[in-house]
Amino acid sequence: MAGRVRRCAYINCSKPLPAKARSDKQFCSPACKAAARRWRRDYAEAVAIGLWYALGVETELVTHCPVCGRGFALGHGHRRDAIYDRPACRQAAYRARHRTERVRESVTRNGSPHPLQGADQR
Repeated sequence: MAGRVRRCAYINCSKPLPAKARSDKQFCSPACKAAARRWRRDYAEAVAIGLWYALGVETELVTHCPVCGRGFALGHGHRRDAIYDRPACRQAAYRARHRTERVRESVTRNGSPHPLQGADQR
């Protein structure tokens, strides 16, 4: 095996390992070892969630966006407490909430939507 260059086992690194490294060494650094462990954990979770979603299994990890109605999986690419699937949906919900608040604030005491309507004009 002389001449064969061994590489880091982390999929996003692939740096060459030192020539005098032990035969069972897989990673170039502790950071790559930890990143590979996180990647394997997240990949396994993503596959499981994707299968549940594809099979139509309703779990707490599969939910629907209240703005656009699309289904999405929580925990992989989204926070576990996510409500909206995309930033555009979150922004649309924010604008809708504030649009109704502005209408409520513009109503005056006598109930007319504008201050000059319904008031005695002399």
